[in-house]
Amino acid sequence: MNNIIKWTIIVGLWSVLLIPFYVANNMFFPFITGKNFAFRIIIEIIFALWVYLAFVDPKYRPKFSWVAVSVAAFVFVMIIADIFAVNPAKAFWSNFERMDGGITLIHLLMYLLVFGSIMKSEKIWMWFFRTSVFASVIMIIPVINEWLTTHTTRVSVTFGNAIYVAVYFLFNFFFALILLYKDVIEKKADSLKPIRDIFSNWLTYAYVAAAAICAFGIWRTGTRGVVLGLLGGLVVTSIIVAIFEKKNKLVKNSSIGLIAIVVLLVGGFIAIKNTQFVKNNPTLERFAEISWDNVSDSGQARQYVWEMAAKGFLEKPVLGWGQEGFNYVFNKYYDPRMWNQEQWFDRAHDTPLDVLVAGGAIGLLAYLSIFITALFVFIKKRNNFGVIEAGLIVGLLAAYFAQNLFVFDNLTSYMFFYAILAYIYFRDAKTDKSSVEKVGVSNDIANYVVAPLLILSLGASLWYCNIKPIDANLNLINAMESVNQSPQTSLNYFNKVFSANTFGSSEAREQIISIAPSIASASSIDDTTKQNFVELAYTQMQTQLLQTPNDARYQFFMGTFLDNMSQYQLALPYLQKAVELSPDKLTMMAELAKCYSYLGQGDQAVAIAKKEYDLMPIDDDAKMSYAAALIVDNQDSLANQIIGTATTTSQDIVRAYLIRAENYLQKGDKASAIAQVKDAMKINPGFESQGETVITGINNGTLK
Repeated sequence: MNNIIKWTIIVGLWSVLLIPFYVANNMFFPFITGKNFAFRIIIEIIFALWVYLAFVDPKYRPKFSWVAVSVAAFVFVMIIADIFAVNPAKAFWSNFERMDGGITLIHLLMYLLVFGSIMKSEKIWMWFFRTSVFASVIMIIPVINEWLTTHTTRVSVTFGNAIYVAVYFLFNFFFALILLYKDVIEKKADSLKPIRDIFSNWLTYAYVAAAAICAFGIWRTGTRGVVLGLLGGLVVTSIIVAIFEKKNKLVKNSSIGLIAIVVLLVGGFIAIKNTQFVKNNPTLERFAEISWDNVSDSGQARQYVWEMAAKGFLEKPVLGWGQEGFNYVFNKYYDPRMWNQEQWFDRAHDTPLDVLVAGGAIGLLAYLSIFITALFVFIKKRNNFGVIEAGLIVGLLAAYFAQNLFVFDNLTSYMFFYAILAYIYFRDAKTDKSSVEKVGVSNDIANYVVAPLLILSLGASLWYCNIKPIDANLNLINAMESVNQSPQTSLNYFNKVFSANTFGSSEAREQIISIAPSIASASSIDDTTKQNFVELAYTQMQTQLLQTPNDARYQFFMGTFLDNMSQYQLALPYLQKAVELSPDKLTMMAELAKCYSYLGQGDQAVAIAKKEYDLMPIDDDAKMSYAAALIVDNQDSLANQIIGTATTTSQDIVRAYLIRAENYLQKGDKASAIAQVKDAMKINPGFESQGETVITGINNGTLK
């Protein structure tokens, strides 16, 4: 029985290698949610089986290792940070887009303990690495297919993100090198003719080919951080081997040669980076464009985001904001120089910085301790590992850490990082015989006490952590897909999502509040459905705001929703609160200025729009927002100076003239109202057709 349980667990661990191939096309965020739910379900099942096995067979009980202790300490610190987070629920549960948070860290710790305790021999570990490398060779097929069929410069295949693909191949690249050493080089070390024996072994070519395939996969993602991490990891490995390897001269000299090759590659690229050859190669061009000042190319504006993260840390330096708390930091310390970048950042795009913001100084120290204790294990048990294997694993950790300076972790990187930690944990703890002599519990206790408790716990975790949120996720995607065909059906699905009360409710609220205004304005939908849709959106956002009153994102969404519903008086306090929470966010100021204009509060509209414009005068949207506020406030001369041209395509300017037209209509002055519409048509020729319709409506009295 114990043997069956053991092999069931091992099959579960192996099945994790299939997760990168899985895309849940019928789910919301299909590249993220399906993989994460699959991982959680697998881990919960095998963890329950392992706990039972550890009770009845002492050899499977966890053994002491500083690596396991450091990981447990990191998880513990982050859970404490999540408890005291600005948004504890999201800190623990995360959302569908990220599927991160405390719940993921707990599953990763479970994964580590099972992995390190059940894999009892180096032989089975090597088979795990072989299987992983083989899977990565298979993964190159969709990579090549996407590259050839779409001609994209950055493949994303089943991951949905080129960075995730690159990290996947990064780990497997080093796994291939570890296997090359363990299966070939190490076994031929004492041979009289090691070079001949190494190159006559077909495994040499298989592993070199696999490593080359993984390198090609990384290259096709165009992910600069991972490429640099790979080169840096190889240099670290080479330095370790070159300094400490005393027996194998071939490998030692090869390491010195590899360092020289990397230096030549980097130096050569720097020498030719401005040539036409580099400019004609999209991937090489991305490297040539690396610059701290090149914000437009990066798409991430890391120099601005990292500065915000530092400010957030200084505000909460001990335990941070909790996981998923960067959104608050981003809004509070928003830099208007990011006006042309992504408007909602929930990560610093630097893992140590993300940990620093989420867990404070204690969290970062706990995170760094994982790498430090891993190095400590290599130093303490250097005779067990050997210089070359230790160098390869340290190089892998260095490459992983280096690329993490430019990105954030995801399930794929987590899985492989914790797998290599589990391998170090196994190698560190395998010589400890202290638990072998312990006696397992009796069969009666195991079967009638331990097993029922595990079954109940497993059932609860599967239900609350997976089944309920999966059902909510499926209902959400159904709600979004059915809205055009049957709004009532969509409404029913939304109600199911909210009644489930899972961590996906917040994202569902964002979706329904963006959909509701178009439902309300659709002439083909009955009034009852319209009313129910709008009421559900409004009440759910009220619930969200009660849960997260200091999140500028939701205050802004609520205000924008009410603006779109022409409920400007109701929208005003939400937009004011949003600007209060994110005082330099240009888009929020623009929406508030628009709301003031509709309410006839011209002075306030001009004041907030001017602040928006003064913060970033090169932003055309800010310029037109200010000009529109001036037009509504009858400051046409200054508005024309701001616009600077005879015509514009800005809808803000059209809206401003229409607001003035509406004001004249309310006074019964049709002629002046029509004149305003004509002014809008003159300054924005693209509005002519709509403008004629508006004028017709004014003349026949349908518009009042």
